[in-house]
Amino acid sequence: MTKPQQQAANQVLRLKALDYINDGVMIVDDQGVIVYVDPSMHRMLRLPSDVPVKSPSELDSIIRFEGQLSFGEVLDRAALNGQWSGEGSCRMNDNHAILLDVRVQSLTGGDGEKLGSLVVARDVTRERSMEKQVILSQQMELVENFIGSIAHEFKNLLTVLMAYATLLKDNAKGLPCEEDADKILETAQKANELTTRMMAVTRPTPPRMENLDVFMVLNDLVAILRKTLPLNIEVISPEAKTLPRVYCDPSVLYRALLNLCLNARDAMPNGGKLTIEIDWICLEKEDLVQWPDRLPGVYMILAVTDTGTGIPSDIKDHIFEPFFTTKKGGTGLGLSVVQHTLKVMGGWITAASQIGKGACFRVYLPASQQEGIFIREDNEAGEPALGTESLLAVDDDPVTLSMIQRFLQKSGFNIWAVSNGEEAIRVYRQHADEIRLVLLDVVMPGMNGEELYRELRKIRPQVPILLMSGFPLETAEKLIQESSAPFLAKPFSRVHLTREIRRVLDASSTA
Repeated sequence: MTKPQQQAANQVLRLKALDYINDGVMIVDDQGVIVYVDPSMHRMLRLPSDVPVKSPSELDSIIRFEGQLSFGEVLDRAALNGQWSGEGSCRMNDNHAILLDVRVQSLTGGDGEKLGSLVVARDVTRERSMEKQVILSQQMELVENFIGSIAHEFKNLLTVLMAYATLLKDNAKGLPCEEDADKILETAQKANELTTRMMAVTRPTPPRMENLDVFMVLNDLVAILRKTLPLNIEVISPEAKTLPRVYCDPSVLYRALLNLCLNARDAMPNGGKLTIEIDWICLEKEDLVQWPDRLPGVYMILAVTDTGTGIPSDIKDHIFEPFFTTKKGGTGLGLSVVQHTLKVMGGWITAASQIGKGACFRVYLPASQQEGIFIREDNEAGEPALGTESLLAVDDDPVTLSMIQRFLQKSGFNIWAVSNGEEAIRVYRQHADEIRLVLLDVVMPGMNGEELYRELRKIRPQVPILLMSGFPLETAEKLIQESSAPFLAKPFSRVHLTREIRRVLDASSTA
């Protein structure tokens, strides 16, 4: 290899090596023309690979440097001072933003002649976000300590107030002011309960695991929500029923549910309904094939549903990631912390949503294994209904779908279980003459319940369906009116499910 060939090969090697550096590299000549942009810079700035960028001014619409400097002004300052360093923000067409640490070095020859400039950019979005989180955490710690101190002093004042109100009541027996003393005591007691909740949320304490009646947490949560949420948001709480206890920290569970409820509030700027539901489910090994780290057993399900704007599908996959947020000024830690704390307690969380319909978050917590804790067999008296008919169940939640399949097989039904509309159409087209009833989830990603119903009608106009949803009834109103189908609210028991199916089948056979 000749010397010129060796030099050319070394040049190719140097340029090729730059392809594997994460930092973006750009070279600008002495005439202000961009002569080289490495692949990392292309990726960071999302520059078109087929249209080369020649002028720094072409990047002014992409990069905003600190001090509102243009790219050309940054290069001029580097030429004047030998170098320049600072930060630039980039906002892409999809509204995605990144923060760059940019360093510009003026390049000169041996005789001092200006050759051009070397621009090196590094994506520091995550680093700056973490720095902000540390600062925010320190600020929150200060606020928590401040609130805790005030709450402590306030409880001292309430102690005195309640003591004197009690003395006043004792000395006012039979007098008109006895009722006034009762009102003072009642109001002071409410203030005391509110202060206790505030201290539980803000005070940093080690986990306090206990066998918990979840309704104790829900009652406190609902009480605070009804006092603090906007009046145009209706809070619908579950009715009291006998349920298994869960082994968890009540304050941690309270904070997790409160976070979900506040997110629901933010998703309903014009008001709506916030529904909290609770039930239990027995999951077996075959139900958890997709989650090998989760153990079979009895789980409590807590569902928080809103009728808000919904979560776009491209965002839904990222909502549990740390530092991911779509809120202005948001930390991006709320749902990731919820997911982490639930995992520590042996549980998990799932999310379902449809644009314009709302979102539903389901919290799964393992029931307590302590001997003697009552687990109900079913929340309805009587035996499940039986049958031998063929059914099609469509639900995007694999746990729910597996549960439905087991329930119905146990009752003698022949069941096809599918997780999306496209698969449901394929199965129904092949077995329309056999399938007597379609169990249809109203809210699903991709093809939703309404769209699937219309497609099934093209195959068989009188297709019988039973609607299911974890969302409120209002979500399915349009489809109910169109199909005249009954609606089954999740969660449901085997007795409730099979009896409703039996009723629909018997009604259709006599029609």
